[in-house]
Amino acid sequence: MTTINDPNDDEPIDNEEPADNEPDLDAEWRADRINHRLNVVRNARPERLRDAGPLDPRIADWGKTLVAGSAGNLVIVGEVGRTKTWSAWEVLEQAVAASYAGAWHFATAAEWQDAIAPPPDRDLLRRMRAVDLLILDDLGSSRINDWQLECLFGVVDERWQHARPTIITSNVRKLKDTLGERLASRLRDGATDVVLGGDDRRAGR
Repeated sequence: MTTINDPNDDEPIDNEEPADNEPDLDAEWRADRINHRLNVVRNARPERLRDAGPLDPRIADWGKTLVAGSAGNLVIVGEVGRTKTWSAWEVLEQAVAASYAGAWHFATAAEWQDAIAPPPDRDLLRRMRAVDLLILDDLGSSRINDWQLECLFGVVDERWQHARPTIITSNVRKLKDTLGERLASRLRDGATDVVLGGDDRRAGR
């Protein structure tokens, strides 16, 4: 579980142009902030998901809308080993490198199960509803009962109402069959849908 919310991001910036012979302290400050955020992402990113590689152009384009503040949801689906989780981390890292400064939370399937196990972790669920960018990894990878669906709906519905982007990765091509129509409809409303194909990348290791 990783949540990032940097209070220093809201500090006022002096936009006055520096003199030719003076260092651009504003640019240096911004560069330091980006480097700090990048280090946080890279330290949180699991070791096996740090390999360099090409990011699907559709996902890369979505990342640009995230930086611009106009992103909808991103739904990445595909069979096992198609780099869905890697792609979610990669687009996050690229967005942060391009100056995305929003708070983010990367929730694995195991963390989600822990969060909703009775009694549910209400503080964590509240944070998932409110964070600027939420990543739900391996959504629907295990059987979902009615209680789990209600917990998930609470998170997804509030994020949908407030237009907060969410990245979803899943092995399930037809989310409606697993999550139901009202959940799938909110997740896919204005979303970028990406189906990753090819071979199982892990099988060749």
